[in-house]
Amino acid sequence: MVSVRRDSIVQWSTTPVAASVGDEVVLMNLPRGRCYGLGEIGSDLWKRLGQPIQVERLIASLSQEYVADPDVLAADVLETLQQYAAEGLIEVRDSE
Repeated sequence: MVSVRRDSIVQWSTTPVAASVGDEVVLMNLPRGRCYGLGEIGSDLWKRLGQPIQVERLIASLSQEYVADPDVLAADVLETLQQYAAEGLIEVRDSE
């Protein structure tokens, strides 16, 4: 399994189909036959993955917009990205 680290570069994979429903995003992974409904924050996180971004920069950007303990926010982002990677929703590569 791919490991997501703070220095990893992440972005959408070509597998999921995403649709906006109100302020939220619904992801469909057709090859796996799965559908994912993302809440407001998950949808915001997802939208930021449209272009390659280093996880550390993603965490810093989110911490400027959301009031949360920095360590908790970082752990939650890393966990979410790890789940996205495990489901084939994002591509993960080493920092350049």
